[in-house]
Amino acid sequence: MNTDGLFNFLDSMEQKGVLNAEANGQIQHFITSKNTSIGKLFLTLAAIIGALFISAGVFAIISHNWDDFPKHVRGVLSFVPSVVGLFFYYKAVFKHSKSTSWIEASSLFLMLMIGASISLVSQTYQLDGDFDKFITVWLILTLPLFYIARASGIAIFYLILSTKFLFPDIQYDFIMPSGYSLNEKYYLFWVFLAAFLPHFYLSLNRKATRQSFRAIYLGWLIAIFLVITMPFAVKAGYLWWALTFIMAFYLVGKKYYRNNISALGRPFQTMALYHIFYLLISFSSEDFCDGMFRIDQLRDLANWNKEQLFFFFAALLSLGGLTIVAIVWRVKNVTLNRTVVFIPVLFGLSFFAFCLNEFFYVDLTWWTFLIFNIYVIVFGVNAMVQGNRSGSVLYMIYGLFLVCFLLWVRYFDMDVAFWLKGLFFIIVGLLFFLIHFLSKEEFKN
Repeated sequence: MNTDGLFNFLDSMEQKGVLNAEANGQIQHFITSKNTSIGKLFLTLAAIIGALFISAGVFAIISHNWDDFPKHVRGVLSFVPSVVGLFFYYKAVFKHSKSTSWIEASSLFLMLMIGASISLVSQTYQLDGDFDKFITVWLILTLPLFYIARASGIAIFYLILSTKFLFPDIQYDFIMPSGYSLNEKYYLFWVFLAAFLPHFYLSLNRKATRQSFRAIYLGWLIAIFLVITMPFAVKAGYLWWALTFIMAFYLVGKKYYRNNISALGRPFQTMALYHIFYLLISFSSEDFCDGMFRIDQLRDLANWNKEQLFFFFAALLSLGGLTIVAIVWRVKNVTLNRTVVFIPVLFGLSFFAFCLNEFFYVDLTWWTFLIFNIYVIVFGVNAMVQGNRSGSVLYMIYGLFLVCFLLWVRYFDMDVAFWLKGLFFIIVGLLFFLIHFLSKEEFKN
């Protein structure tokens, strides 16, 4: 049914007394605003793709026979891309200020033209060919675009460029890699990330718990970006940083995104649950748990450099602060899942047991392994219960899959007699059938 047909149907429902006039007006307003948002998104994507192709065409035209021009001509032409980009950016911001698609496209075009001008000037006047300096200048000149007209489409390009400071500098010999050296400017990644985050904060509707497409897009971008870059961006305390991101994602999601309709509309909660699934399943294995805790052994702290010590204790302090915030919110009756809030405490107790085992030779490994497995089952069952209460089938499937995945993994690595293992899994299977029969009538209703 198209939109006009749906509106006619709603009007007929109102005439028959099934809907009142206010409800009919609200439904039609919601449908209209949704269609308008999808149309704006399409126009913005089309404009951004157009800007990319035009930029590629400009690069091709400028690079053609570039060396045949005199040096002074090349010097003038080097600034032409930026001037053209600034012209279209000015027209978009001040002449078409209400057009999101024009602002996004012109911002991307200007960003790419700035990069082109910097590279052309460097090539023309044989300046220092340090690629890190080139990226640094480019990102600094891009930053104002986030705040002048609130452009967000360039965020993905900006963040990808900032990752240059996380990866090693590779030396080439006759086009083949001949060696590499660690990039000591990784701190610039954190600087540019910190400079970008206020743009994300300003894009949030801070007085509501349902966010727009822009905030959802930036939320997904930041969450995925941090998960991918975290192993390269931190120098110690990897586990504690992972837990810090989980708590930060969960709290930010609950504060600003909790009333968005689907899992796609709640990027931070979705990424937190994905991370929780991975960590709980991984640490339910005794060997993995022991290996991860050995990376941050307290007896090795004396051999760490200042950077490692800073990252380790910064992670612990951040995790502790976020956990306290979550507990305070729970006390104030904010709707938070207590099993999520307890996760940092669980890992802290497990690490404490590992330290006791290392320093005093007290074998608590088996107990921590058992507690982790029990907690995973509790977490999964709680997810099914909470999903049932909130009517979220996806959350119920998440909890069910978590429990089943754990039991399936344990089926192959549990060191017990096969008859006992078989009896245990038969009982578990019967319990799931019991859940099925108990829930059958409720879901029918």
